Amino acid sequence: MKIVIYSEDIDYIKTAVSYFPNEHVIGVSNKTTKVVDELHLLDDINEEFIANYIASLKPDVVITGSTKRDKTVAGAVAGLLRYPIITDVIDLSNNKAKRVVYSGMGIAEIEFSYPVVLTVSKKNVEVKEKESKIVQVKTEMKRVRRVEIKSKGESTVDLSSAQIIVSIGRGIGSKENIKYAEELAKALGGALGGSRPVTAELGWLPEDRQIGLSGNKVKPKLYIALGISGQPQHLAGIKDAKIIVAVNKDKSAPIVENADYTIIGDAIEFCKVMTEKVKKK
Repeated sequence: MKIVIYSEDIDYIKTAVSYFPNEHVIGVSNKTTKVVDELHLLDDINEEFIANYIASLKPDVVITGSTKRDKTVAGAVAGLLRYPIITDVIDLSNNKAKRVVYSGMGIAEIEFSYPVVLTVSKKNVEVKEKESKIVQVKTEMKRVRRVEIKSKGESTVDLSSAQIIVSIGRGIGSKENIKYAEELAKALGGALGGSRPVTAELGWLPEDRQIGLSGNKVKPKLYIALGISGQPQHLAGIKDAKIIVAVNKDKSAPIVENADYTIIGDAIEFCKVMTEKVKKK
């Protein structure tokens, strides 16, 4: 069985490889990794070219990550090869895939036949390194010319493996108030995350800090939700947290019913008080 994995994010490649530990795996990426048997190393990113290139390899299984670009490539490959596609797979065993449904309220198990295209959610896994054969791939000229690159900010934390997370929502009030949440996260030795409104919509935090069904799915020992209402897509991303503490002015917010501990009050004042108490210990 020929397995081809594509992603710009090595963690997605590792996740995909973990499902096929005894198979010959071909990786396609612009990043170097030693977890595949063959690495087809791209000199640039061109979704149309990559989709056609992967299709030309005539794979039995195509796996990508769940980023926007990964899914664009996955959909294009499925169309070119006329393969079925299953997205956002959280677990895979033989010909059965599991994915979250109903905004995190359930998990569906899908039985499928090969060939197939899959997009997988990121998992924190350890994969053995291999002596990867490198194949240099020169991409064709794009129809769109790159004129400038703007960084959206360096990712400084892996939320999927963080043990303590302080997460902010729209209820924090303003972008300027984020510093109080950052100070609390630093005092606790934790990471800072956010809900979809403050990442994807308002841009108060980089999108890689988004927690929820369409962002990072986390499982910390302690999750502190500051000013987060708790919509289904966010709750789906924190359902594996050991302890959830909700700080919200609205006692009727959905997060309150799903928290282990609730503080009805101002999130900023909570941060100031807790930061001081933690620092004194």
